[in-house]
Amino acid sequence: MIYLDHHAAAPIGAAARAAMDAHLAWANPSSVHRAGRAARATLERAREEVAAAVGAEPLDLIFTAGGTEACNLGVLGVVAEPRCVITTDVEHPAVSAAVQALERKGAEVVRLPVVGGAPPAAERLEDALGLGADLVVMQWVNHETGTLMPVAKLAASCARAGVPMVIDATQALGKVPVDVAELGVTAAAFASHKIGGPGGAGALWVKRGVAVLPQLRGGAQERGRRSGTPDVRALAGFGAACRALGERLAAMSRVARRRDQLESGLLELGGVINGDPDARVSTVTNASFRGWRGDHLVAALDVEGLCAASGAACSSGMSERSPVIFAMYPREPWRSIGSLRLSLGPETEGSEVERALEILRAVVPRARPEA
Repeated sequence: MIYLDHHAAAPIGAAARAAMDAHLAWANPSSVHRAGRAARATLERAREEVAAAVGAEPLDLIFTAGGTEACNLGVLGVVAEPRCVITTDVEHPAVSAAVQALERKGAEVVRLPVVGGAPPAAERLEDALGLGADLVVMQWVNHETGTLMPVAKLAASCARAGVPMVIDATQALGKVPVDVAELGVTAAAFASHKIGGPGGAGALWVKRGVAVLPQLRGGAQERGRRSGTPDVRALAGFGAACRALGERLAAMSRVARRRDQLESGLLELGGVINGDPDARVSTVTNASFRGWRGDHLVAALDVEGLCAASGAACSSGMSERSPVIFAMYPREPWRSIGSLRLSLGPETEGSEVERALEILRAVVPRARPEA
């Protein structure tokens, strides 16, 4: 099996596995007895490790049960009942669905276009801010094409306007250096399973002094900002994966070379590359093939042993076009119907890239179903 779906979930790394194997305690970290204190110590060590990886203070991190919850908490919790929200039309469902919930409650939503995959300009954001927005929500790295948004520049525009900015950084961590203080944003969401940690663990960093409206109510965990007993073992793995981020980042130049090798093969097979090739991370290529339906192509590749995707993993099983690619190329709807995402990481071997290309060369030219 060749696994090229790292943007959905990266393989669990050795550091995370070791940390999870070492933590076998089942005690509740809120308990005051010895077993509870041991679990609490593991939890807080993980908090320190995640905080160090993103340039934060540990007390400013809220642990969650994954990236989706972190994004939801940022969108719905940083500003109570916003009147006007600015976002983009290429967000991950973890953000777009939360924004739609605000829209149903009466908030005006301004969606900045990402035409041709190019990031929105700061001037366009500033024009939108002039409409009286009180919240900006945006991804840092696009989950389908890898497009890098100029978050620091856009955050500076938000700061001048006095508008909080929440970013989905789940696809950025482990691919680009992260320092939340330098970014200048108000809140940032992260996920363990994107960096070689386990699923079910995430975090929302919130700027000191910013109140967060809890979305889960019950106990007083996470300083009253997120109720619920945490999965300490998963968070231990998250912390260990963050501790190993230096190696992951150092490998990105090698990952980019292998991505480019894949991309050359896609172009030779008649694919058209989606997204901005000049502003993207090293880990993904997204190509569209005229006449193919993305889900059919993914299924055909899977039969041959290649794991790929046609959009966000949380939308798998749906035969609809990719809303992200359609938003980027509304005048070429075939792109969103026939898109293929191949994402890789430091774990991807050169031999796997060669085998993937063999499979693609065998599958793509076959008689294609109608899109």
